[in-house]
Amino acid sequence: MNSVHNLNKTLSNIGLIGNPNCGKSTLFNRLTGLRQNTSNLPGTTVERKTGDWKFNDRTYKITDLPGIYSLFTRQDEEGIVTDHLIGKKYPRPDVLIFLLDASNLRRNLLLFTQVQEIGIPAILCLTMADTAKRRGIKIDTQSLAADLNAPVVLVNPRTGEGLDTLKEAVMHFSPQSGTPNVDFLQRLEDFRNGAELRGLAEETLKRYNRIEPIVKKAVSSKDGFKKSVTTQLDRIFTHPVLGYLVFFIIMLTIFQGVFTLAEYPMTWIENGFNGLSELLSEQLGDSFISRILTGGIIPGLSGVLVFLPQIAILFFFIAILEDSGYMVRTSFITDKVMRRIGLNGRSVIPLIGGFACAIPSIMATRSIKNKAERMATMIVIPLMSCSARLPVYVLLVSLAVPSEAAFGPFSLQSLIITLAYFSGIILAFAISWTYKIFKKQQAPSEFILEMPAYQLPRLQTVWTHVWHKSKSFVTEAGKIIMIISLVLWFLSSYGPGNALEKAKQEATNFATANHLSADETALHVNAAQLKASYAGIMGQWIEPAIRPLGYDWRTGIALVSSFAAREVFVGTMSTLFGNSAGDEIEGIRAKMKSAKNPETGKPLYGLPYALSLIVFYAFALQCMSTLAVLKRETGSWKLPLIQFFGYGALAWIAAFIVYNCTVYFS
Repeated sequence: MNSVHNLNKTLSNIGLIGNPNCGKSTLFNRLTGLRQNTSNLPGTTVERKTGDWKFNDRTYKITDLPGIYSLFTRQDEEGIVTDHLIGKKYPRPDVLIFLLDASNLRRNLLLFTQVQEIGIPAILCLTMADTAKRRGIKIDTQSLAADLNAPVVLVNPRTGEGLDTLKEAVMHFSPQSGTPNVDFLQRLEDFRNGAELRGLAEETLKRYNRIEPIVKKAVSSKDGFKKSVTTQLDRIFTHPVLGYLVFFIIMLTIFQGVFTLAEYPMTWIENGFNGLSELLSEQLGDSFISRILTGGIIPGLSGVLVFLPQIAILFFFIAILEDSGYMVRTSFITDKVMRRIGLNGRSVIPLIGGFACAIPSIMATRSIKNKAERMATMIVIPLMSCSARLPVYVLLVSLAVPSEAAFGPFSLQSLIITLAYFSGIILAFAISWTYKIFKKQQAPSEFILEMPAYQLPRLQTVWTHVWHKSKSFVTEAGKIIMIISLVLWFLSSYGPGNALEKAKQEATNFATANHLSADETALHVNAAQLKASYAGIMGQWIEPAIRPLGYDWRTGIALVSSFAAREVFVGTMSTLFGNSAGDEIEGIRAKMKSAKNPETGKPLYGLPYALSLIVFYAFALQCMSTLAVLKRETGSWKLPLIQFFGYGALAWIAAFIVYNCTVYFS
């Protein structure tokens, strides 16, 4: 490495590095504000955060490297950090700001001793000094700087205290030339290439033996100081019984908040786009521009932005849990159970979030470090029955099961819906366990038992987290959702030749002959044109494939159209049955109940049909938004397509069994 004589003139790239939960991301947000960019690193779901740190008429490029404990573990994060440090694939930092948790110096110095051997000069930044002070820990920074041959500054990323000192250190820092350890770099390269290194544990022990006298010399602590607040809280939050109770209450509160708080802005967004669509229809008339705007682009935008409230609220709560230190406790208490089925403790919150919406939950899997466990979690999240399935369940259950029917003290309707939710959970656990068997050759993820101190969440950190997650969804997944929305609009708005005009004329003649009102006439025309459209043809084309499940062409069209959003099923069936918009579910239920099978004369939409379709929707991945987010998170269409066709096949088999068994026993 070339000598750097005047850092203030030559410095351009700074790397932030340290253990997880040492305040690194908070410091990065503090230094860069919103002058930062977040993007996926190629081939991974690890985020690359870069930003500009401006002061004293200079702009420094800062890269927030993923938090790691050691360079010698086979996770994406460790590989990314190593590639940055050695200048492979990514620009090598000119200098490192190495964050050390002052309350747990010994553990943090293990990574520092490894990074030192790569030869990049570093400024040591001690954080969590307030926590260390509460624990009676004092650190001699001069002694530490002398023993580690690096300047040491005290910084509180949460309050900004010490930032001026850090700026001074950067401006006047003139590091000596670093000398990389060639043998260490070769061992690191061999390890990155898959080699099994012997004596790695022995090397780690030697490093700790070197660290120990440094820590003893620099750190002093009072004997018999009172147990910290963190220790007291952990007696409850990590208790084998109370810990789960507290976790359940917190999760119940969060997802109740996601449902209730998001309801109003979601309604405002939907109503706003509906109003805009009506306004454009009135102003532009029945033109191609009007149709593509009101039938394709605006519904597509609505389909993207309507999820924003849920995404923002869920990530707001997740950011609070992470910044407060509670998220690590959640992972700790659930890890043992989840690991048995191929997941880990950090899978719990995304899985529970799937009951609200799979989209933010899939994005939340980024907190899972192990790639195999992250993939397993993303694979099974769509099996959690999201809120969009509930209108479908309600319609089908109310269609086939009398409201007064009961099983003991429980309503039969609510019992069937509950079983639909649990069927998805059981299948999810079975699939994740199967995935674990096929991936058993991969090393299990490490699980560090040391946990950060509890602290009040910092609003700037929470806001930055929510902003970037929301922006990422709109700009990345939104593009795909818009494209699919336009495709679905085209399929439902056009048909071969003059099929739609012919269908419109026939429906109008029928309405005139039967003296239907203007609204009823419009609904009949829409239903007839939808049947004659490409989407309707697709529904009729797939009818032979879904007939064994008890479905007809109307259900086929609804299945195709509900790919935009599962709850669209209700609206599609309403249109097909010429129902008025005022009393949607009640009107559909009455008309569907009266429909007869032309071959048998029996009800076409009875209990076998309802149970079959409930199971189908419980298992099938009928959501283009979920597929779009899966594609964004995995970087390819491979996994989303495997899930789409795989879960579709499982849904068909399960629905076939349920339908025929119900027919047989009824």
